[in-house]
Amino acid sequence: MSDRTGGDLALCKTLLRDLVAFPSVTGLSNLPIVAYCEAHLARHGIVGERVVDETGERANLFATVGPSGGGGIVLSGHLDVVPADGAGWRTPPFQLDERGGRLHGRGAVDMKGFLAAVLAKAPVLAARAGDLKKPLHIAFTYDEEIGSFGGKRLYEYLSALPWKPAVTIVGEPTGLRPIGGHKGGFELIAEIRGRPGHSSRPDVGVNAIYYAARLIAHLEAKAAELASKPREGSLFDPPHTTISVGKIAGGEARNVIPAACRFDWEIRPIPGDDGNAILDEIRAYARDVLEPEMRRRDPDAGIDIRAEAIYPPLGAEANSPAEALIRRLWTDEKPAVVSFGTDGGYFQLAGIPTIVFGPGAMAQMHAIDEYIEIEELDRCLRFLDRLIEWACEG
Repeated sequence: MSDRTGGDLALCKTLLRDLVAFPSVTGLSNLPIVAYCEAHLARHGIVGERVVDETGERANLFATVGPSGGGGIVLSGHLDVVPADGAGWRTPPFQLDERGGRLHGRGAVDMKGFLAAVLAKAPVLAARAGDLKKPLHIAFTYDEEIGSFGGKRLYEYLSALPWKPAVTIVGEPTGLRPIGGHKGGFELIAEIRGRPGHSSRPDVGVNAIYYAARLIAHLEAKAAELASKPREGSLFDPPHTTISVGKIAGGEARNVIPAACRFDWEIRPIPGDDGNAILDEIRAYARDVLEPEMRRRDPDAGIDIRAEAIYPPLGAEANSPAEALIRRLWTDEKPAVVSFGTDGGYFQLAGIPTIVFGPGAMAQMHAIDEYIEIEELDRCLRFLDRLIEWACEG
C-alpha cells in the first residue's frame, strides 16, 4: 500500500465514517446525506445540483468540474443502502469500525467506499480544475437498491441536456475489475383478490392463496422453460433470464377462506431477451385462465400484477470507449458480466458508454458486518489519480 496516511486516504476514511453514519436506507429521505456531500464539494468550490424525485424527499446530486459542455467522465454511485437492524453485527452497522485492515459498516462497500474516494478527490479536482481538458462529472443517485429509481430520474435529466458525457464509470464493488454487462430487472407484485368464507364451505368462497399458488406454479414452470434454453456463448451465470418469487403473505386463520394474498417476485432478463413479452405472457395466463374461474364465484375476484420498478440491462459492448478507458488507465482484463443490476443500464440507455468498476468485494454486499478493505480504497484513489491526470492531458 502506498503511504497516504496524512493525505487523501486519511480524508477518504474520515468521509466514509461520516457517510456510513447516515442511515440512508433505501426508500427513505436521503436529503441529509445529499446535503453533507453538497457541503463537502462546496468547501472546495464545486457546485452540485440536486435532481429531485416527485416528492422532493429524495435527490440525486450532479456536479461537474472542468470545462463545460459535452464529453468527460461520469463517476456514479448510489447513496442508499439496504437495511441493517444490527443483529449479528459485531459493532453497530451505522458506525464505521476499523479492524484488521478493514472498515466495517453498512454501505462501506456498497457503495459508500467509492463515494468517499470520489469526494476525497475534491481538493485535487478543485486545484486542477483549470488544467482539465475534459470535464469530470459526479453523479450520486437515490434508491438504486429497490429499482434504480434515482438512475431513471438521472437518465431523464441527462437526456434533456444539449450535451452528453463520453463515458460513465459506475463504482459498484467489483474489486477494480471491469464489468461490461448485467441483466435487467422487473421488480413485481402480484395481488390476488378472493372471496372470504368459512373453511367448512370452500365451494362458496374464492381461495386467494390457492390461486396465488397456481400463479406461482406457472412462474416456476416459465422459469424452468427459460432455463432449458440457455443462451449459447453467454458469459452470464446462469446464461438465461430468471424468474424468482421472494415473499408471500395472505390469509387470516386456518378456518377462514383467504380473501387476499400478495407475493413479491422478479424477472431478470438477459440482454437480448424481451422482459415485457415474458411479463405479458404471465399476465395473459392470469387473465385468461385463472380469473374466469375466480369470477364464476365472485365477479369482484381477480389478480393484479404491477411493476414496482423496471430497470434496463447493461449490454456488453466489446471495445467500447468505457472499456478502452479502463484498459488504458488500469487493466487489460476483459470485462466480465454479472446477474445483479446497477444504475449503469440507464446511462447506456442515455447513449453513454458505461462500465461498472469500483473498489471492494462483491461478496460483502448486503452482508452482516459488511466491510471494505483499506487497501481497496487506496487502489481506488490511485485509479482516480490516473483518471484526473488523463483528463488534464486531454
